[in-house]
Amino acid sequence: MVKRGGTTMQWEKDFFYDEVRDGFYIPGMMKRAWGAELNVLKEIDKICRKHRIPYFLGSGTLLGAVREGGQFIPWDDDVDIEMFRKDYLKFLSVAKEELPDELYIRAIEVNIETASFVPKVGLREDVMSLPTLEKYCFFPYKVEIDIFLLDELSDKEEEERYREEVLTMLYSLNNKVFEGKSREDVELLLEKLEEVLQIHFDRNLSLNLQIKGLINRFFQEFNGTIGKNIAIFPYHHLLGNCCFPRKAYESTIFLPFCGMRFPVAKGYEMRLCSEYGDWHKKSKSGEDHTYPCYRESEERVSHILPAKAFPRYSFQKESMERNPVRSLREQYLGILDGFLLEERRGSELFRKGEYYSYQSLLATLQETAIAFGELLEEKIGKDAESISLLESYCEMLYQKYQSVSSPEEKKEEMQEEGTVSLLKALKDRVKKELKVQAVFLLHRAKDFACLRPLVDALRKENVACKIIPIPYYDKAVNGAFTEMHYEGGEFPKEYAITDYKSYDFEKELPDCIVMNSPYDEYNPVFSIEPAFYSRNLKRFTGKLIYIPWFVTDEIDPENPEDRKAFYNMQYYVTVPGVFHADYTIVQSEAMKKAYLVKILQFLEEERLQKNRKAEENAFGKMNADEVLVEMCKKILGAGSCLLGEKEGQGAKEVVEVLKQILFEKE
Repeated sequence: MVKRGGTTMQWEKDFFYDEVRDGFYIPGMMKRAWGAELNVLKEIDKICRKHRIPYFLGSGTLLGAVREGGQFIPWDDDVDIEMFRKDYLKFLSVAKEELPDELYIRAIEVNIETASFVPKVGLREDVMSLPTLEKYCFFPYKVEIDIFLLDELSDKEEEERYREEVLTMLYSLNNKVFEGKSREDVELLLEKLEEVLQIHFDRNLSLNLQIKGLINRFFQEFNGTIGKNIAIFPYHHLLGNCCFPRKAYESTIFLPFCGMRFPVAKGYEMRLCSEYGDWHKKSKSGEDHTYPCYRESEERVSHILPAKAFPRYSFQKESMERNPVRSLREQYLGILDGFLLEERRGSELFRKGEYYSYQSLLATLQETAIAFGELLEEKIGKDAESISLLESYCEMLYQKYQSVSSPEEKKEEMQEEGTVSLLKALKDRVKKELKVQAVFLLHRAKDFACLRPLVDALRKENVACKIIPIPYYDKAVNGAFTEMHYEGGEFPKEYAITDYKSYDFEKELPDCIVMNSPYDEYNPVFSIEPAFYSRNLKRFTGKLIYIPWFVTDEIDPENPEDRKAFYNMQYYVTVPGVFHADYTIVQSEAMKKAYLVKILQFLEEERLQKNRKAEENAFGKMNADEVLVEMCKKILGAGSCLLGEKEGQGAKEVVEVLKQILFEKE
């Protein structure tokens, strides 16, 4: 995943791309946050190694190292480490001088006003120099690494009861002061604490800061007593967990995490059991902070960043509009329908005795048929039966033209029936020989798995399937394209690949285009070649279909367990491709509902934002409800090929839906 190379980290190609792991969608911006956090951790690690200061991976990061095979938990968003308080104080004494300028320490010992009881080493959000952004993986927002402090518990129950009672009073007093309770209530508790602790609160100074200092002091009350257990305050006091046997930390081992090795308490199982219980069981809820951890910073900083660097999709009514596009096959069949209409018109002219007009029509039909034959021959070959039938039709037109000067009505009517029958046979043959054409656009070879069953099934239906790998680019911090990637050579060899440079969309006008990248320019980490953005593709087909390259676990917007997963839906639902596509095929009806809830939330946010900025209504003549109704028609909860043969939502169901879309007019 990442390799340490001197003073820099060398990231594997796929590390920063959007990913689905354990059924959870991880956006590229979260990957950048992880990268930035790992770089901050590297700076901490460097100082600790230099000064022989012990520390340990903790909480979710420890779970990632132990349970996830040395990776971040998919739904985790930060890095946690632990230090014994005496080691932390040593770290603090040197880190203030040795940390790089772009990093800061937020701790009670540094500034009691802004710090919590959990010290943090963080990346300042106001550092925007290019070298710094490059060092921290082009992540522009604030990230912080939590340092959870390990304090000792007394082996004497009465001493711990005393600490618990004092901390309860201090927290209660702090809440009363913070909530602005009556002076009498506050004063009563102040006097009680002064009596118990033999201290004096200065009423002229901030009571909250004095209380915070006392709470922090009582966390350390029994340090040095060498008790059997240690704990992380304030979690132990407030939640009753995070109490660990001291022996779990008696020695240190090093485990891999994201391609590097970091220190872990050898008794990590005892430590994890205390915090999580059955730590092997995965839970997507948890965390005591807003997800993602950089959300507030993102809201503050995003408005000063170049729009191209971290673009946010804003709904435009044009996304829901489209000009009608007839495929080349539809146009060719339409020409044959035109011949049939003209034949009927010719019969009427003949019956009326308008022979000159009839003869002129026959000449025009023959010229048109010859030109059409040349076009058709380019597509299906000169030896196709359709070409032979078309030649017969031209010959019949010529014979009719020659006989018009001395008509025999009954005979001519028989000839009319013959040309109509021939045209109908020609149309049926063209339908078979001029195949329905489906284009499949993918930028990564590994994503072919989500479309492969469709290609196989459609080929059996005589559909010409064009598999077109397209290039994609990494993005620099300013949004500019950097390295190009093309994976055409990595697709299965048994499938013919069409070169994206040689396929002429304007000339081919396929019956459908299936895409699996909905982001257009709105993914901050990568972009496909802009020619293949969804707004451009819908100019060349009447059926633009988006099929996601992934499946996730089912998401219930009302379930707290799915809170993070629902939040991350913004990265793949409220993006251009979903709105531009004529159809979006998602993994289930339940997921379709989740899409619609996310879209409704997005439209409401868009409306409020437009109102605040007094901007023109982005919905045009449509309101949000009308947009939602239209999206309800366009999003189909058929299933996903990635679900295999799963009953009701597997490859078979997706194939059937795609066939219905393709052949709805056949």
